[in-house]
This record gives sequence, C-alpha cells and structure tokens, in this order.
Amino acid sequence: MENLNITMECLHDLVAFHTERIKGYETLLTALPPESQHLTTLFDAFIKQSVDMKAELLGAAGAVWGAGEKQAQQQGKFGLAWSVVKAVFSSRMPTYPLEKCKSGENALLIAYHSIEGTEGLHPSVRTLVNRQKREVIDARDWIVPFERRGTPPSHRQLATVS
Repeated sequence: MENLNITMECLHDLVAFHTERIKGYETLLTALPPESQHLTTLFDAFIKQSVDMKAELLGAAGAVWGAGEKQAQQQGKFGLAWSVVKAVFSSRMPTYPLEKCKSGENALLIAYHSIEGTEGLHPSVRTLVNRQKREVIDARDWIVPFERRGTPPSHRQLATVS
C-alpha cells in the first residue's frame, strides 16, 4: 500500500509539472515579441510533448491503479519542485523567452531526476519516468540551434519527439 501511495504521488506531480509546462509555453507564445516569433516552433513542440507525456502518465495511473485524471492531478510530495516549474513560467521578471524556456526545462529535468530516484516507486512507473526523462533531455537539446543561430530547427528534427 505504501508503494502505491508513493507511486501515485509521483504520478500526481509529473502530471502537475506537465500541466504547468503546457500553460507556461502557451503564455510565452501569446507574449512573444516580433523578433522572437521563430520560437513558436520550439514552444509548440514542447507543448505537444507535454500533452503526450501527461496523457501517458494519466494512462499509467488509470490502467494500473484505477485513478482518474482528477486524482492524478492532486499535488504529491514533490510540490516544491512543481512550484519551481510554476515560478519559472509565471515569473513577471523581465527575461528573454528562451531564457525562461531553458530554466523551465532544467526545472522539469530536476523534477524527473528526483522522482526517478524515489524509493518505493513501482518498477513500471520508474521505467516510464526514466524514458520520459531521456525524451525531455533530448528535447532540451533543441534549444541549442536557437541559441547559436537564432533560427528554428527543422520540423523534421522537432518531429522526433513523438
């Protein structure tokens, strides 16, 4: 029973992280200045990735433990890490959209790393968390072309997320 509670808390938190990531990138998209419109492709790809990962996490919670979306969206024990992700995206401090993007992705990876190392996490969920963490690491690398050239990577590069 304890392992079930730990696993559900971790799933709760990951769903919350992805919900906040989606909201954050949607907010960034609506506020992009004209000189940063090239970031639309990157932010859309991150939104799609979070939508897909969130659905997968909700599916794991429902299929294995019968939890619904409402239950899976309750905050678990990694609430502090979630609040860091939320703070990055909702900050009103002046910063470039790409800087918020990098900070948000790093916060998300820290959260994944913390959850992956949790004792008592169900093995199938640990495998899912590990795979998603690697996908987020790969996606974070998409930022590099934007920093170097100021131009978006091709749609083909971004399509590898799915």
